[in-house]
Amino acid sequence: MHWNLHRTATTCALGVGLLASRQNLDAQQPCSPESGVESQAGWNAYRTGAVDSAASRFRHALALCSRNLDATIGLGYVALRHDQLPAADSNFQYAVARDSGNADAWAGLARTAYRLGDGSLAERAARNGVRLDPRNLELRQLLDRLNPDWERVPLSAPKRPRTLQLSARTHGERFEVRASVNWSPFYVRGVNLGVTLPGKFPSEFPQDSSIYAGWLDTIATMHANTVRVYTILPPAFYRALRAWNLSHSDQALWLIHGVWTELPPEHDFDDPAWKRDFREEMDRVVNLIHGNAKIAPRPGHASGRYDADVSRWVLGFIIGREWEPFAVKAFDARHPGTVAFAGRYLNMPHGSAMDRWMAEQCDFMVTREVLKYNSMRPVAYTNWPTLDPLHHPTESDAHQEADWRRRVGRALPGPGAEYENDAVGLDAALVHPTRLNAAGWFASYHAYPYYPDFMLYDGTYAAARSSEGRSNYFGYLSELQRHHAGMPLLISEYGVPSSRGVAHLQPQGWNHGGHDEVEMAGIDARLTREIRESGAAGGVIFALLDEWFKKNWIVLDYEIPQENTRQWHNTMDAEQNYGIFGIYAGVKGKSPVLGGDASRWSGLTQIGSGSGPQPGSPRSIRLGNDESYLYLAVELHGLEKHEFDWDSFAVRVLIDSYRRDLGQFTVPDGLATSDVGFEFLADFHGPKSAELRITPDYNPYAGADAIVNGDDFGHFGHRPITSVARTDGRFDTLFVITNRSRFARNGRFIPASGYDRGRLRYGTADQSSLSDWYYDRTAGLLEVRIPWGLLNVSDPSTGTLLFDREQRGAIGTATSDGMRVAALTYSTGSAPVVIGAAPDLGSGNHWNSNAFISWAWPVWTSPSYHLRLKPVYDSLRALWLRDP
Repeated sequence: MHWNLHRTATTCALGVGLLASRQNLDAQQPCSPESGVESQAGWNAYRTGAVDSAASRFRHALALCSRNLDATIGLGYVALRHDQLPAADSNFQYAVARDSGNADAWAGLARTAYRLGDGSLAERAARNGVRLDPRNLELRQLLDRLNPDWERVPLSAPKRPRTLQLSARTHGERFEVRASVNWSPFYVRGVNLGVTLPGKFPSEFPQDSSIYAGWLDTIATMHANTVRVYTILPPAFYRALRAWNLSHSDQALWLIHGVWTELPPEHDFDDPAWKRDFREEMDRVVNLIHGNAKIAPRPGHASGRYDADVSRWVLGFIIGREWEPFAVKAFDARHPGTVAFAGRYLNMPHGSAMDRWMAEQCDFMVTREVLKYNSMRPVAYTNWPTLDPLHHPTESDAHQEADWRRRVGRALPGPGAEYENDAVGLDAALVHPTRLNAAGWFASYHAYPYYPDFMLYDGTYAAARSSEGRSNYFGYLSELQRHHAGMPLLISEYGVPSSRGVAHLQPQGWNHGGHDEVEMAGIDARLTREIRESGAAGGVIFALLDEWFKKNWIVLDYEIPQENTRQWHNTMDAEQNYGIFGIYAGVKGKSPVLGGDASRWSGLTQIGSGSGPQPGSPRSIRLGNDESYLYLAVELHGLEKHEFDWDSFAVRVLIDSYRRDLGQFTVPDGLATSDVGFEFLADFHGPKSAELRITPDYNPYAGADAIVNGDDFGHFGHRPITSVARTDGRFDTLFVITNRSRFARNGRFIPASGYDRGRLRYGTADQSSLSDWYYDRTAGLLEVRIPWGLLNVSDPSTGTLLFDREQRGAIGTATSDGMRVAALTYSTGSAPVVIGAAPDLGSGNHWNSNAFISWAWPVWTSPSYHLRLKPVYDSLRALWLRDP
């Protein structure tokens, strides 16, 4: 709890002085019988909202009788309503000193102390108020904020039942849950619950039960039946889950609980200290689901008193994380050959060292719950396609790839290129429940349609079709299901993000990003249907919230400092945009909207003007921003209520993002020159042809030429990112390689592919959530929003951007010195001619440096944001209603 510590010694002394004065008056002034009538009139006025009239009545009552505590308390509430906290404090302090049994006085004192930042007094006063008036909901809520454990009795270990408690189990290839005395089939319709809000680190969880209650209500309303958590959340979550399920027995939400850990030191999963910590975390999870844990504060972890028993609604455990193949490969190399495992509840006749290790940990967790609570439930470990047990002929390892490249003379991969996606595997099908295991065992996979590349290129998957048509994803799921025949296969993560940026391309267009919110809804619904059609036991969509702290390989090197990604929303980062709830930058209703209220665009800061008389000449340039975008508005002279003639005219906007003395000084086609160098050029040729381009030296990616030249590994390895003085008029595309070239095991060459992330999409915000620009003919405004990530801004919250000086090995940054922007309109054709410009061009179509105004955007330490459900909520809600 963060307190505003405004209460000073002077304020307290003032309160003591006022109390002394009032006590002297009490001793001197007799009471009047009219005082009670005036006091009651004051309260009547206060309850109707006539606060000033109430104050007058209370003061009159006190003038008639200074001992009238009712009027004193009334004046306290009037002062509180007017935010006059010292006066309110003085009145309530006086009242409780005179009558310690007055609940209203304690309530007023609690609210005042809370706002003054005195948490200790606020809790003491609130406790007194609740003791006198147990039904005071407002005080109870205040106490919940001040001390969530204020009403809790000491924890006592639950009595171990005589018989095994079993609320969920596996049966063949499905889950079952107990319904009265019978077992019912249970198909998992789940939502992964990430809970990190903007501005917070992943371990800074919300502490308010009402937040979790609202999210659970949203999840249940979309007809999901399961939530999955990756790690221990605060006690508030489990209390909210228990409360929801007790009051919605016909719509209870089941819980799949994870046990999180990071990689062990030197990839040794048998490292004693690391393994002990992992098992202690398992023990905590077992205890907390039974409402029997008190977890001390630990850096990066939730803590508190866990007294909400949710065990009857826990469907299963999924332990661990997506292990990197190199770590599993290293551990198996320490223990070569096949091994067996014979546990009390799980056994494995043969398998790799890592197969054995995973079975052992799952057996440990089941054993701990049975021993302590005589309860069990299905268990699995986290797996993903890079560690599946299947064979993928298109997926060569690093040595095979290098060998084929040497043979044909292609460039070798640099450091950081990912391989080994079929070099080693984990096989849950090797593990079997023993006869003592009544709950069972299942396989859990995070499986997305766009990665790894074998899912895109294997011929079997490319030829696969679901009932809805061609689908590489369905082909993969079907093979995975066949391998795990006889046991439940849960797809515990899937989905596509609604990001502007694309990180990986997929044959059906189900890419890693690049979908607007309507497209995302349609793809996620189809993936959900295909998971069911494949025979899987269910799917858990990723995820409830957009998470700003997330990072993706294609942009993470350029989000600097990386710990600050939580402070801003990178729409070019696919990982930040999977949410059912979209988390959008800025205060709702304040940021400009493409095709929306023109006054928000015309109200941006003006940084340039032009006086060209011809229709279509730029009249003004305005800039603004929020945590996601730079907003740019160009007002075109004489075009109000007229269309722009895109067949004859075009618009160019040039942006100098750092240092006037660096960048491109010549506008393409020789249209103009400038004393200010520009790093970016936005070219608008009409609704179907617009793009943002960049000076070659400042481009962080290899570009389209890399595919032709054979240096086609995306941006693996650092290339200098700097701005230099140029006069050749050259601006390059923002092409990026998303899928590097590869060689299959048999030597088949698979070319690289990518896309131009600088292509600008035309339309209103209503037409597409990924619209970049729009021409508002009513206002004569060219409206543009540009993601910070497209402008090489590495952290807008601190005004930091990419810029290499002499660094080697690390990507350099600099602090922005402001932006300078120019706009010009010109006639298109074989001989383009400038129509007008802002700022005004001088002789020879030249911009002087003093014509530009630098615009420095305001930085921030706490981001503004708002939440809204995306269309995927409605698409899954409709699907899950029809297909329970």
